[in-house]
Amino acid sequence: MFRPGYAIEYDYFPPTQLTYTLETKLIKNLFFAGQINGTTGYEEAACQGLMAGINAHQAVHALNPFTLGRNEAYIGVLIDDLINKGTDEPYRMFTSRAEYRTLLRQDNADIRLTAKGFDLGLASEERMFHVKQKLEQTEKLKRQLKDISLEPLETQAYFEEISSSPQQERTNSIKLLLRPNVQLNRLIECSEALQKYLRMFHVKQGSKSRFN
Repeated sequence: MFRPGYAIEYDYFPPTQLTYTLETKLIKNLFFAGQINGTTGYEEAACQGLMAGINAHQAVHALNPFTLGRNEAYIGVLIDDLINKGTDEPYRMFTSRAEYRTLLRQDNADIRLTAKGFDLGLASEERMFHVKQKLEQTEKLKRQLKDISLEPLETQAYFEEISSSPQQERTNSIKLLLRPNVQLNRLIECSEALQKYLRMFHVKQGSKSRFN
């Protein structure tokens, strides 16, 4: 290398001196967020600012601290990494750091975090109602999918189309949905029983939900 093209240098306080709320261990009600904790990146700074701000509010009003675990959000992974492992170079959040990354998806963020936001007063009652309704309907649909089985002939054409191995025996719908690239709306088209059930409960067949 003849000449460095880019470098980041700044002073920071070792984040191992912080609690999970981003409050300093030595000085009560002093919260750190962002570059001072050894991180780089706008998103990293923003999520720490959010968490530090929430916990500063909680502390001032003598309310319970707010934390997120590694299995609940990437914010939880970031904070856990910082306060337990520290950092020798500007820290960035990568999905590879998260052992629960298959669960931390954008399509289930409402299920994972809406109740927590509601408890903090950040989510409306209407939003919380819709999430509860979504959970109830999802569980109802999953139970029904376990009871409705499909014959190999019903799925043969669809599985050939998506290059999925042929179905060998009568199998319930929930197991078939575990196959890669199988979509609920296409599986519904294969089964009159599924179509009848969904018409009964007014579930839209246009949904591309998959239960993995």
